[in-house]
Amino acid sequence: MDHATSLFREIKNDLETVKRHLSIIQTLLREQPVGIIKISHETGIPEHKIRYSLRVLEKEGLIIPSREGAILTPEFVENKDKITEEARELSELMSSVYHDLKNSLVKR
Repeated sequence: MDHATSLFREIKNDLETVKRHLSIIQTLLREQPVGIIKISHETGIPEHKIRYSLRVLEKEGLIIPSREGAILTPEFVENKDKITEEARELSELMSSVYHDLKNSLVKR
């Protein structure tokens, strides 16, 4: 990988992980409780990645495990607007980075 793309490699990997977490949350919003195997079948995400994401989401207080599978916490429901706002702010920051970089490179 060249230097220009390596500048954003870590951010890209993190965004792909967040996207996976969101796919799991979307599955839970449609149907819960849901187990690892069913989430994997519905999302196409390998089971080992589902396990990792579930651990992260549980640590963040967004889901809790149950005998039947993962469920969203009341805190997630209460904070969904805040989560959406954080995503919007991040999107604006990335857009600003893009425009700053583009303007800097065009001038050279």
